[in-house]
Amino acid sequence: MQLNSFRIVLLLVFSISIIDYVYSSDFVPAPPLLPRRKYVEHTKPISINPSQWVGKRIDNIQETEIELTIGIKQRNLNTLEKIVWEVSDVKHPNYGKYLNFNQVKSIVEPSEESVRIVSNWLENNGIDNFRLSGSGDFIKGKVNVLKAQDLLKVEYQRFTHEESGRILIRSLDPYSVPWELEDHIDFIGGVNHFPLVARLNKMENIKKELNYVSPYLVRKVMNASIVPAHAANSQAIAQFLEEYFSQSDLDLFQQHYRLDQKAITTIRGPNRETEPGMETALDIQYITAMAPNVSTWIVSTGGLHEGQEPFLDWLVDMSSNPDLPYVHSISYGDDESSIEKAYTDRVDIEFQKYAAMGRTMVFSSGDSGVGCTSSCDSHVPGWPASSRFVLSVGGVDWDGTNMNGDVISGGGFSNYFPRPQYQEDVVSNYLSKKVDKSFEKLFNSSGRAYPDVSSFSESLIIAHRGRLMSIGGTSASAPIIAGLLSNINSKRLSLDQPTIGFVNPLLYKIAKENPESFYDIKTGSNEFHCCKGFKSSDGWDPVTGLGVPNFNVLLDYMTKFDSS
Repeated sequence: MQLNSFRIVLLLVFSISIIDYVYSSDFVPAPPLLPRRKYVEHTKPISINPSQWVGKRIDNIQETEIELTIGIKQRNLNTLEKIVWEVSDVKHPNYGKYLNFNQVKSIVEPSEESVRIVSNWLENNGIDNFRLSGSGDFIKGKVNVLKAQDLLKVEYQRFTHEESGRILIRSLDPYSVPWELEDHIDFIGGVNHFPLVARLNKMENIKKELNYVSPYLVRKVMNASIVPAHAANSQAIAQFLEEYFSQSDLDLFQQHYRLDQKAITTIRGPNRETEPGMETALDIQYITAMAPNVSTWIVSTGGLHEGQEPFLDWLVDMSSNPDLPYVHSISYGDDESSIEKAYTDRVDIEFQKYAAMGRTMVFSSGDSGVGCTSSCDSHVPGWPASSRFVLSVGGVDWDGTNMNGDVISGGGFSNYFPRPQYQEDVVSNYLSKKVDKSFEKLFNSSGRAYPDVSSFSESLIIAHRGRLMSIGGTSASAPIIAGLLSNINSKRLSLDQPTIGFVNPLLYKIAKENPESFYDIKTGSNEFHCCKGFKSSDGWDPVTGLGVPNFNVLLDYMTKFDSS
């Protein structure tokens, strides 16, 4: 009798605990899952900021189309990562022995069974206008909303961004697929992902160029000489959400600063020159100012009304291109916590594929400092800056005499990705000597740390709509660094050396052996809202990374290092 009474008491306590949890404010019940179906990314409804996105019912669901992008599971991922580390390690015999597009594709492309099962699923549901990407691992197709809702067991809404007016169609419901597809799909784009609508720090039109940052000032402070371009070299910027390019603005910028004038080599995607974007103006003007005469692409994606999330469009487009430029500058980011890990893991594989082919992906680290939860109890890292396989670029503010860590400079520690070996020493040193243990409760101290390096992020002069003006953000830092890396590629190509590719391991190695290759930024911090930030200090820190490149010293080392 005593034993049975004890069991009853335990059962009552357990039941009360469950009831308390269900009715707590943090509990979000998962929608009932139909038999023999599996959730793919989410198991609970998606949360959005209602002050930013307002959703309304879609009346014409049979006429309204959306595009779905299905990431099919790839193979031999351990092999791919092993190759990346080998070709990026100057001490490994395979350093610089990059693979071509078809070699990478043959290693990781999905099995025929996976492609067949996913294709049959679509066809059996009356969807036949889909296509397999050139990389062989994405399937894209347009369907009407009614069909998509039935296919994924969700309800779509038409969302409007309150500030920008941008419209897209998404669902807040977690989507599911038949259980037999579980081992063949990584994620489905066009359902839950909301793109970040970025804001540049726009300032007044300039009249006197006092205390503003120009290409000349960047070169002077960063000790960056002009490097002759190599005919085989190439670089690119990526633009999203109807950010278009104006050749006349680029001409004005180049004429004003007496820079070499040259038209853009390739514009991939839509462009409306009469509607130029400030982001595009900033990126293209500074990457070409740093690397004049290098063949330059503008990749414009995600500009269509109610189209796919722009970053995914860019990703699929680049993954299917066998002749990518060597250096890519991307001023795009979002809160890591707002993206499911299944999605970020798949994107990480794409970055590894680029690295295996000798390409360099440069991302701005974001303009929200350490980021912060609404409850102020933890940092919110940025992504894709938190990926181990991209170069993350933070920001510095020029006060007329010195460079200081910019308070907006995105920096901290990933909650998704572990700390890579190439930064273990410098990050461990920072944590052990510069961070109070009580502060570590705000972030994941074992995560990938970012940024890696920094550059100017405030008061940069650009030409936009025929006028000179000043804007800021780490969106400025990334193209500056990208252009300088292109110069290093030009020099290396002229010496019959491989391109820098995934450059992070080499940069950290250089910082350790030749610290004068970087200007160490020791002032500044990146607190955000109610969250205490990190402080710049000697060596690497989560505000400015390794510091600002001392370009000519870095160039000399990166073309003469011993790779034996």
